[in-house]
Amino acid sequence: MTPSSQFGPWPGTTRRRGISLAALTACLAFAMILSSLLLAWLLFSSQLSRTVDRVQGERVENIAMIVASLPVVVNALSGPHGYDPAAPIQQRLDGLRQGLGVDFIVVMDRRARRLTHPNPSRIGHHFRGGDEGPALAGQHYVSVAKGTLGQSVRGFAPVKNTAGDVIGAVSVGVTQSRLAPLRGDSRLRLLAWLGLVLLLGGGGAAWLAATIKRRLMGMEPDDIAHLVAEHRAVLDAMHEGVIVRDAAHRVRLVNPAARHLLEAAGANAPDVGARMADPRRDAGRGRQDVDLDLEIGGRRFLGTVRPMGATSPAAGTVITFRDSRELQRLGEELTGVRRYAQALRATTHDFKNKLHVILGLTQNGDIPTLSNYVRELVDLREAATESLVERVAEPILAGFLIGKQNEAREQAIDLRIEAETVIPPAAPDYDVHGLVSVLGNVLDNAFEATADCDRPVVALTLALEADTLAIAVQDNGHGMTAEWLERVREAGISSKGEQRGLGLHLVETRLAEAGGTLAIYSEPERGTLVEITCSYRTAP
Repeated sequence: MTPSSQFGPWPGTTRRRGISLAALTACLAFAMILSSLLLAWLLFSSQLSRTVDRVQGERVENIAMIVASLPVVVNALSGPHGYDPAAPIQQRLDGLRQGLGVDFIVVMDRRARRLTHPNPSRIGHHFRGGDEGPALAGQHYVSVAKGTLGQSVRGFAPVKNTAGDVIGAVSVGVTQSRLAPLRGDSRLRLLAWLGLVLLLGGGGAAWLAATIKRRLMGMEPDDIAHLVAEHRAVLDAMHEGVIVRDAAHRVRLVNPAARHLLEAAGANAPDVGARMADPRRDAGRGRQDVDLDLEIGGRRFLGTVRPMGATSPAAGTVITFRDSRELQRLGEELTGVRRYAQALRATTHDFKNKLHVILGLTQNGDIPTLSNYVRELVDLREAATESLVERVAEPILAGFLIGKQNEAREQAIDLRIEAETVIPPAAPDYDVHGLVSVLGNVLDNAFEATADCDRPVVALTLALEADTLAIAVQDNGHGMTAEWLERVREAGISSKGEQRGLGLHLVETRLAEAGGTLAIYSEPERGTLVEITCSYRTAP
């Protein structure tokens, strides 16, 4: 299926029936070649006529000069002479004329009367043409005039005696009728060559038309215009940023979404025609996966770098990217929903167990034991809650930690939470949910790392100093090898299987945007320590 049939005409329009672009190109190219050859024919034909006249003129002039120097001619004009057709000079020059292939050789005396002529009846008559005067004055030249034999090219030369006096003249000529076949043969050869050029030009025009049609993938100008309009509309409507580079890494296209994303991130969009380096960070060099860590304009984005075209090397690259905060918000929402669901399930399960104990004691009528059990529950919950709430005054963070305690209790994990300093309420514009997302991802990883341990322990330490919150999460899980420790921060990399490995990548991305740090220390069978620092603005 050709692109033209695939895309079809623009909606609401009808394609005009007319000559195709390939046929029009071929016709125009052929017409230009034909007109050029016709002009060349006229110029060459005119030049050919002038060249033939010039060459023949030089030839008859040279012959005239040679004949004028012959002793037989000089002797015939030096003494008394008559105008006898049977004179030896007539016979001699007539044989010379036939041998040289000229139409006439005329010897005339000082009065311009002929001593020789191809037609013997013309001997003794005055020379015709009126162009013999300079020759009788001592000059040699070429002239074109009409004589008794018709229009001819004539060469003249004076005849001089031994004293150097002009005693007559010689005229040698070739008629135009003799030159016509020569011109005709030359024109035929020229026409044959021009015909060959025209044939080659026609083939070239057909090849050009086929090449244009192939390069345009069979599309007509209307199809191309509509395709360009669709292309622009799609790029303008895309939510993702698109940057296209050519093989020389020069920017060819930047769509509006890319400019908006870069401006929103405080970076300048690259100019069209400017060079742009590979945006993939070191960890993603050479990869073509989605959600790569890209750096464009000094800002980090998630995106894809794909080669353009099927040729090798590629004709360019297409870079698509989006704000990593969108994916991060989505991950936080999914993580938050899962976390709150787990916490609710843990709380519900724990509460059901306690209700079963209360129900059993009630049915047995053991009121004193029931009273002591309820009192212990209240005291334990208040002690744990009051201790945490006293040290963590931020209600969202405190509620999250209490939920995590219930979740850890359900999974038989010893979660030890210690706030070395009081954590006051956060400022109204501070992103507490982002902090909860970071902390939740790290704790979830710690819970999973200790799932197979005999006595799983996870320790969480919080400390606030000078608007900087330090967080340490340590577990006694199986730990990680040095190889996994190097790759654990990459998106999609996890030792827990496929479709995992997004949590720590989001944590590092959020901390990098907020100016925080993430450090991970781990050894096999010795557990893992995660240290986090991030800003924390308190309420005034």
